[in-house]
Amino acid sequence: MKNNVGKVVDAGLCMGCGVCQDACAKKCIKIHHGNDVNHPVVDESNCNECGLCLKVCAGKGIDIDDYSRKLFEEKAAGKEKYIGYYDKCFSGYSNNYDIRFHSASGGCLSQFLIYLLDKGYVDGAVVVGYKKNQPMTPRTYIARTREDVLDGRSSKYCVTSYEGILSQIKQDGGKYVIVGLPCHIQSLRKFVHTFKKVGEQIIGYFAIYCSSNRTMRSQDFLLYKYGVNRKNVARFAYRDNGCLGELVFEDKNRKILKSIPYQNYWIGMRGFFNVPRCSTCIDHFGELADVCFGDIHIGEYINDHIGINSLISRSSDWTCILMNAVKDGYLHLNEISYTIVKDSQDYAIRQKKGSGVTASFKLRSLLGKKNPKYDQPLVVPNVGFKEIVKVIIKCGMRWMGRKKWLWPIICKI
Repeated sequence: MKNNVGKVVDAGLCMGCGVCQDACAKKCIKIHHGNDVNHPVVDESNCNECGLCLKVCAGKGIDIDDYSRKLFEEKAAGKEKYIGYYDKCFSGYSNNYDIRFHSASGGCLSQFLIYLLDKGYVDGAVVVGYKKNQPMTPRTYIARTREDVLDGRSSKYCVTSYEGILSQIKQDGGKYVIVGLPCHIQSLRKFVHTFKKVGEQIIGYFAIYCSSNRTMRSQDFLLYKYGVNRKNVARFAYRDNGCLGELVFEDKNRKILKSIPYQNYWIGMRGFFNVPRCSTCIDHFGELADVCFGDIHIGEYINDHIGINSLISRSSDWTCILMNAVKDGYLHLNEISYTIVKDSQDYAIRQKKGSGVTASFKLRSLLGKKNPKYDQPLVVPNVGFKEIVKVIIKCGMRWMGRKKWLWPIICKI
């Protein structure tokens, strides 16, 4: 059996993070960017099966508890079974109104990155924006200025990969923070565990809460559903204009072609365009990240219409830096209980830590497929026939999402 990430792809466990490409000394791995997901393609004729790509691959699994204990146990206030280690939790927002209003939640992440650059903590921040000539195609890049950071603000509900970034960091020198989804952070942690010199350059890992990512095909569906011609789109945002915000298509003159409230289009996509691998992910909050950012649209926070975040700081070191950002006027933060953060993500927790992921594991086992291996036990260890049927239905929905001739039906559901 081949000793490279090809077998992870064959098993349907690849997350498309792209980190394996930078691990390959022989440069025989290239990331294929497809209509649905990204995945590595290995030049088998050049591969010496050293196994380095497998060492950095979190698609096949990762020891989340072991990694998080070594990273945070000594500098955290406690651990909770749903959110992991935490030092302090906050609600908050950027003190810059424009950043707050035009970011996905409250602009805390973008504003904090700007603070780290301004104060010299880092030389750059790895973020995701869009290609200049393809405004709906994501690109991962190193932000070195305030403008660079703002080019990458707001959510990107589509697959993206990090190939080439770690090699660039090594080549350029300096100190960096990296922003990613929980799955990206997992692979990055495995990479720096193997390649320690690069790890010395990365001082922080920031995660965005994630219940499930969407395929690239989902963008074609959104264009189809809302009658927008891709050729006319010069600017695109999944979330803009206030709390939760709107899906926005603009032309080259900044005229709005179409604007749809976030909850309307998000619920309309349902699970038809979910990335299959996400169904076997157990990490919603980013348990291996230093600071984690997300929504908090519950209770008193529902009344906010500009934008507000929840944050989890997992170590006293990063809590101190966050407090410095508050003192220097960049952020407004209020300490809150971890239970508020957890309650704000109740639906996602049921999938990632509850019966949803357990049913996905069980169905794959029944079909003779491999599951990712974690050292963290499933919170719900067993499920019945009803839960498995739900997962089968979700598989059918993803199949429908790949068939454009069925999109008229999806639009009416």
